[in-house]
This record gives sequence, C-alpha cells and structure tokens, in this order.
Amino acid sequence: MRVVVFNAFLMIFLFSCETQKRDDSDVLARVSGKTFTLKKAQKINMGKPLNKEMIPRMVSEWITNTVLLNKGLEKDLHKDSLLLKKRDVFFNNLIISSFLNQNQHKKTNVSNKEVLDYYNENKESFFRTTEEVFLEHYFTEKPGFSKKLNSFFVLNKKTDINISDFLLESKFVRKGRTSDQFSSFIFDNEKKLIGPIRSKDGYHFFKILNRYKQGSVKGLETVYDEISQRLQKKKEREYSLFFLDSVKNTIEIYINPKYQ
Repeated sequence: MRVVVFNAFLMIFLFSCETQKRDDSDVLARVSGKTFTLKKAQKINMGKPLNKEMIPRMVSEWITNTVLLNKGLEKDLHKDSLLLKKRDVFFNNLIISSFLNQNQHKKTNVSNKEVLDYYNENKESFFRTTEEVFLEHYFTEKPGFSKKLNSFFVLNKKTDINISDFLLESKFVRKGRTSDQFSSFIFDNEKKLIGPIRSKDGYHFFKILNRYKQGSVKGLETVYDEISQRLQKKKEREYSLFFLDSVKNTIEIYINPKYQ
C-alpha cells in the first residue's frame, strides 16, 4: 500500500513540474492532455537505465494511475480531510526515516577478540541438538554423466569431466531437516560417498566431508559469521538508543507525570 501511495505522490509531483521545465524527450503516452515522457520514466526509475521490456509496463502503470487519479480528483478526494491526514503522516514518516538514515549510520566493527569472547561465554548455545553433516551435493540430469561421476566417486577412476561443474552446493545438513528422499542415505550409514540416488529430476551424489554427533560443540570457524552478525546488530541497537537519547537531550521535553 505504501508503494502505491508513494507512486501516486510521485505522479502528482511530475504533473506539477510539467509546465515548469521544458521536456524535449520522446512522448510515451498521453492521457487527457497530460504526457508521460521518456525523461519522466527515467525519473520514476530513479535514473537507472531503462530497457525495452520495462517501458511498456511503466506506460501501462502510468496510464492506469493517471486515469484513476483524474477520477479521484474529479470527486474532490484530494480535499478529503482523512486522506490529507494520511498524507501528512506518511510524509512525516519519510522525513523521520531520512533523518535517521543520514545521521545514524555509524560504522561499527566487531573484532576477532569480541567474537572469541562471545563464543567462550556462550558455548552452551552452540551445542548441536541433532546429528549434522557437512557435505558437497553433486547433481546431473544425464545418465551418462551419472556413470562418470560414479566412476570418479565410487570406483576412484579418472574421468574426462570437470567434477566442479556438477557441484550444486556445499552446506551443513541437520538430521530431520533435509528431504526424506535423501535423509536415510545420508544419516543411516557411515559412508563418505553416497550415490547415485535417482530422483525425478536426475542423479544425486553426496560427498560427506564431516559428520558431527548430537551434543557436540560447533567449532568457532563454523559459527564465526553468526556471532559477528549478532554482535554487529547489538552494537547498532546500542548506538541507535544512544543517538536518540542525544537528540532528545537537545530539546526541552515535558511529560505530564500524571500519565507516566
């Protein structure tokens, strides 16, 4: 809904500027004497390049918005007190958001020591609640490539294919969090190479790089990014509160004690 309101304000702004500056760019469409030009389309697109696929969609949206806006103006909806209040609230929120964005972006850094200290102080939160593996997932749609992957992984033979071309992802997988189709193959044995497993899409191979038991502790290298993000957000929240307090301290504020 906010996007629709913003687009409506933007359209009104463009209309108000229509007679102020000469626009010699191509006219894309007209509605009741109002024109939509290539220059205006570029403004709506925030100055980013336009392509041929975007322009028809933008023209269609502009025509729809212009027709509906004109009909609303004919009914004097632009004078409706409730709409005016909503407009003011929306605009005030834009000002507040812009002010915070301009003044609250203090760069905060998280040191390796802070991450290590957090890890040591909160190790109990990094115990594995279920079995887990770190694996590489390989996939091919073609039976011929499946045979070559099988020769490489299972029979340990050299092939004329680049194995990395078939690597879908490398990731941690928890027991009970993966497809039932693959779960038993991955967790109900101790094999390091699993496959081929045939699905409706093709052939899957799994190379198990590490297995972890339930109750084991995740290593710092595994949770480093997670901890860093936690500390980053914590610092940003703390700075946000500090910034708001410092702004409030520059202005005289009264709060009726009766309502505290």
